[in-house]
Amino acid sequence: MQPLYQAANPRPHRPPRYWLALALGGAVVAAMLVGSIIDLVALRSTIVLLDLLGVVIVGLITFGSWLVIVGVDRRPDIRRRHLVVAGIALSLALGIWLLGVNLLYAGLNFAGVLLSLPTTGLALYLIRRLDYNEREPWRLILVAAGWGAVVATTLAIIFEAMWSFSIDGGLIPGPGLQVSTAFSAALLEETPKGVAVMLLFMVMRNEFDDVVDGIVYGAAVGLGFNFMETVVYMSVGGFGQWIFRQWLGLFLGHATYTALIGAGIGIARQVPGLGRKALTILSGFIIAVAAHFAWDAWIWYFPRPSDPGLLLLSIPAQYLAVDGPFFIAVAAMFILGLRIEGRALARELASEAATGSGAVLPQEVPVLVSPARRFEARMRMLSSRGLQGYLWLRRLQRAQLDLVLERWHRARLEIDEPLEAELRLRDKVLAIRYGVRT
Repeated sequence: MQPLYQAANPRPHRPPRYWLALALGGAVVAAMLVGSIIDLVALRSTIVLLDLLGVVIVGLITFGSWLVIVGVDRRPDIRRRHLVVAGIALSLALGIWLLGVNLLYAGLNFAGVLLSLPTTGLALYLIRRLDYNEREPWRLILVAAGWGAVVATTLAIIFEAMWSFSIDGGLIPGPGLQVSTAFSAALLEETPKGVAVMLLFMVMRNEFDDVVDGIVYGAAVGLGFNFMETVVYMSVGGFGQWIFRQWLGLFLGHATYTALIGAGIGIARQVPGLGRKALTILSGFIIAVAAHFAWDAWIWYFPRPSDPGLLLLSIPAQYLAVDGPFFIAVAAMFILGLRIEGRALARELASEAATGSGAVLPQEVPVLVSPARRFEARMRMLSSRGLQGYLWLRRLQRAQLDLVLERWHRARLEIDEPLEAELRLRDKVLAIRYGVRT
């Protein structure tokens, strides 16, 4: 059978110009790398480390651009795969560049980065673990946190600088200026964070099921933002900023604010009608801005005491008084969402088992309903069939949960995909089940 696309003058190897371009590009990158290292050793300036980031950025942009050319012009048969990889490479280049800008703004506070990474990572792990019915993929959790840490902070810096120059510059010092500063921080920081959650909802809708997922992704974005903000504030406020932002206020503050936005988007996932969806999303955003504004306004109108002892008491009290009610609201929605989700899973698992398709067996229903029993089943498989059996069962359970969540959304008329999507998920479950090596 002849291929659909064939070169006019096929070559067994790549044209010489590709190798020349590769050699030239490699020489440029090598020169930048060597020059950066020499400057770092000779000048002993940490600013030169940004040159090293530039080397990586150049390499990623070059690689991504080449994949775009190959995928679009040269190899249409594998276009999608090449464009996906190119998008990842170009996104990494943009992310590294924005991260370098943020670190430069923070005075290259690498100590703050190293101190804040473990606490932020632990918080992301705990939030993901709490979503016990169906945990979100790590790749999306990290993308959400990365957006909050890199893109959202950069946009917030730019927008707040514009606000300060155009609006705050025309106000005299006093209550008006304080309100303007507090409001601009709330509005211009929550907007780019909310955009991240909205993009996840639009692009990865099959992973965005309800209010629980919205809170998880929103909190992840907020934790990423809090990570970079901690690094920035530690460069001027010292270790105390790390204690306040990475311990006392780790799950409050930005994590709570953006979780409110995520909750609104998650509820909108299950609300009928475009107008009601828009109103629900807008409501979550307004509440998040109000919560953020309340925190910043409190600081302006109730300055923190200079006495160290009173300061240690006042900050936890402020967290409890200002952010505490919003955190309780998020926790209540999260718990209620988990219960609704759990009842829906039990109902749809039983319905799927009753069809006799073989995707879910009747004896598997009580196991799949309980996260603890799912884990016990995987551990038994680990002891009897080793790691391969454990990984197989985990894939099977995830595919089964994806199938019943699809059924749930379809039963609630929340899904705009054809029925074939459910059939494909069922076929995937059956393929995993009967493809295992016994």
